[in-house]
Amino acid sequence: MNDHIKEQIEVLNQQVKELTGIYHESAVKFGISDNEFWVWYSLLILEGEYSQQDICDLWTLPKQTVNSVVSNLIKKGFVLLEKVPGTRNRKIIRLTEAGRNFGETVVLHIYNAEHRTIEKLSDEERQTCIALLGKYINLLREEIHESASYL
Repeated sequence: MNDHIKEQIEVLNQQVKELTGIYHESAVKFGISDNEFWVWYSLLILEGEYSQQDICDLWTLPKQTVNSVVSNLIKKGFVLLEKVPGTRNRKIIRLTEAGRNFGETVVLHIYNAEHRTIEKLSDEERQTCIALLGKYINLLREEIHESASYL
């Protein structure tokens, strides 16, 4: 393997892990798990209505993990599940007043830091970063899928 490419892969993987670590450290400061953080993030920052399945799909989380997080949030009185009329079993996660208050304390702090950070990049830098990371992810997914088909 080319040593230069090997070094670049190592640096890229370290940077991805460092980014993941930043979110992990932030979640821990607020006494929640990483997965709970992404559920809060979905409910408070992203616009729209989300079911447990939507959150699984959005953040590539296992169904059991999201179900466990939501069950705990229900027990704490932070969310309710609301059945969607006309569907067999789809339920939307709704924040309670207590849930909104707690969630905003946790998520808005981090979102505001993200916002301030990305504003420090030029529009061109933001677009380049997003485009290149997206391209890398898609190519890696294809390569792993193709190599797995030979096994």
